[in-house]
Amino acid sequence: MVAQPGNAQQLRGGNPAELGDAFRAALAGGELAAYNRRRWEPASEYRLWLTEENLPQLTEGQALTLYRASNSRRTAQFQANPIEEIRDSLDFLLYDTIKLEGRLDESMGEEGAYKLAGAGKEFVSYLLCLREPTLFGVWNGNAERALRLVGLDPGTLRRGLWGLRYIDLLDALHGVLRRFGLADFAEVDQMAYWLTRPERKPG
Repeated sequence: MVAQPGNAQQLRGGNPAELGDAFRAALAGGELAAYNRRRWEPASEYRLWLTEENLPQLTEGQALTLYRASNSRRTAQFQANPIEEIRDSLDFLLYDTIKLEGRLDESMGEEGAYKLAGAGKEFVSYLLCLREPTLFGVWNGNAERALRLVGLDPGTLRRGLWGLRYIDLLDALHGVLRRFGLADFAEVDQMAYWLTRPERKPG
């Protein structure tokens, strides 16, 4: 049965198996089709754009597609970044050998050397998850709200260094993945979206 409006709200804090089953029913019933159409269905193609071999040829159109798929909103600012800077920033984020925390500080922080105009935690974390969905989660408003709803908010996401905050978020998202028997962090992102929609229509 596809989850009805309010079902997730009634199940929050209840039986994790029931909530996980309700989410999978909603997924199978097409409730998340529009969300996934641009964000996760083309993931295999997007990953090809981001391979170390193909990244130097990333086009402005492909970069904008990735930006929009991340549900980032400051499009005009992002489009002002030269494509060479976008390629360099993504190469640093995805392939530099320094620790993840350092890469995130430089990519998310306003003073970071690889911070792109208009690109925040939503874009950066989406790219990480896109490349390695079994290792990295998405950090956005849905994720934060979902963690609060299921009682896994670490309480450390609004202060401190960006890299350390992301590690705390990732630990909390691991809890969601395990609790609800999800396949990877792309599925965690979908569940966070499903949990936090203000309205849910019957399938």
